[in-house]
Amino acid sequence: MTTKLTSDEAIRFFNEHFPEGCSYNENYSQVAAIRSGSNGQEVNLRFQRLGNQLQFLASLYDKAPSIKEQVKIAILATLTAMEELQNASGESLLFNNATLGGSPSGGIVLAGLVIAYERVYNDLDTIDQNRLLHATESLANQIASWMDSTANPSFNALEDTVDCWRNQKFANFAVNGPILHVGGLGLYLDVLSSHASATDYPKYDVLYKYGTYVMDRWSTLDPSETMASLAIGGLVTINSGRKFFPSSGYNAYVGMGLAWLAHGIAYTGSTGVIPDCRLINDSQKINNFYRNTFDSQPDMKAYEISEPADFTGEQLKEETILAVVEQGYTRTEIDQLLSAHLDSSTGYLYTLSWNGDAAFLIALDKAVRTSGETVFLANEVNDGSSVIVAYARVGEAAAHRAMAGFAGMLQRGILTVTDGK
Repeated sequence: MTTKLTSDEAIRFFNEHFPEGCSYNENYSQVAAIRSGSNGQEVNLRFQRLGNQLQFLASLYDKAPSIKEQVKIAILATLTAMEELQNASGESLLFNNATLGGSPSGGIVLAGLVIAYERVYNDLDTIDQNRLLHATESLANQIASWMDSTANPSFNALEDTVDCWRNQKFANFAVNGPILHVGGLGLYLDVLSSHASATDYPKYDVLYKYGTYVMDRWSTLDPSETMASLAIGGLVTINSGRKFFPSSGYNAYVGMGLAWLAHGIAYTGSTGVIPDCRLINDSQKINNFYRNTFDSQPDMKAYEISEPADFTGEQLKEETILAVVEQGYTRTEIDQLLSAHLDSSTGYLYTLSWNGDAAFLIALDKAVRTSGETVFLANEVNDGSSVIVAYARVGEAAAHRAMAGFAGMLQRGILTVTDGK
């Protein structure tokens, strides 16, 4: 195994994935097309991708002095693209309606804005400072109002009886979006709040419930309670069979959201300091589940949708799908998950870097390489890139998970990445 400096590989990534870099390849992450909308992505997905981009750029900014000015230009271009996004009704996602009940993008964007405020704000001119602060406060206020609103289905379902199918618990709403939203708010409160301590925030109890309920109510734990998997979950009114099953992409986003939300439970004053909070340990229980998956699957692959209550992470079987369909649920979204993420589902776990588990990331590098989710260039035969850089070349979805992964590593002081050998 060869190690490389995380900062050096993040610079390599910037140069390959951003138009401001020196070796930009549009086929990897489609950053320019996402900014302009020319790739035809749905507006909420574009918002999410821009949030991933801003997290990465703002985390890289003060750790790459050789390209600092290019990174700042990219940050402002990303902010401009966010400001221009509107929904079908002509409402601004950033300032008026971030579609919090139907998309995980709001929390992802807020996290990026908070990091940018912390790391970049003082180097901006007054106009750009005002733009950044206005965007950050507007989105934070949206989430703070939404999280305990009776118009929020996830809040209404917080205390619902938790159902179980084939020993796998599942929440009555998709958990990843709400946890990312309140997690982004947690970061905001830690960095920008006027409260002396986390418990002074008037809605602290709501934040605490969202965070602790992930493990205490909605997760399926192994007998030792050190490994956790979460089913995707879904509202009772939604006829989707996928709600019963764990997913690498969803679990990875929940783990990232928990690591962010820890900042709203125990203030540190910085996104770069890991809070002394049980939610960090809770997030790492998801890591442990996937460490066991790597050890159990022949190709070390973590599947985008896997068997219920199976701590080996086996891919979802046809007979299990048919058992769900027999109950009257559709299989459409199950089949979409089974087919659409084969090239990238293990690497989605890079977003778990936010909980600071460096040993897990070494194991993940090996798993991503072993599962074949990489594109190494011909000139890297003797001096290869890190696995996370090679993974990000698979496509734009992979690239944006890698951005969130790099952001977590840069924020949490994970100094090296590996080639996965």
